[in-house]
Amino acid sequence: MSNKLLISMLLILLTTTLSADQEEAQEMFKEADCMSCHNDEDFQPKMRTKKNFKELHDSVQACQQANDAEWFDDETKDVAKYLNKKYYKFEEKE
Repeated sequence: MSNKLLISMLLILLTTTLSADQEEAQEMFKEADCMSCHNDEDFQPKMRTKKNFKELHDSVQACQQANDAEWFDDETKDVAKYLNKKYYKFEEKE
């Protein structure tokens, strides 16, 4: 198998996995009824209080704990990544 084909296959697999994580995170956000406290306006640039991805992640984690959403740490991070991709566009530093 050529290197180009192998790399292409790996990129397709990675893209599919990332897309599945985003869809799952979106569903978790919806099921946790986050929008009962928030609305789309909360995520608009003029209303944002978060300055970076870490602050966004910490905020999602605080909401998750306050609302007893039974998410694992990686799921909380996936929800933060979902919100970041949809609204914030912060650089995601580990």
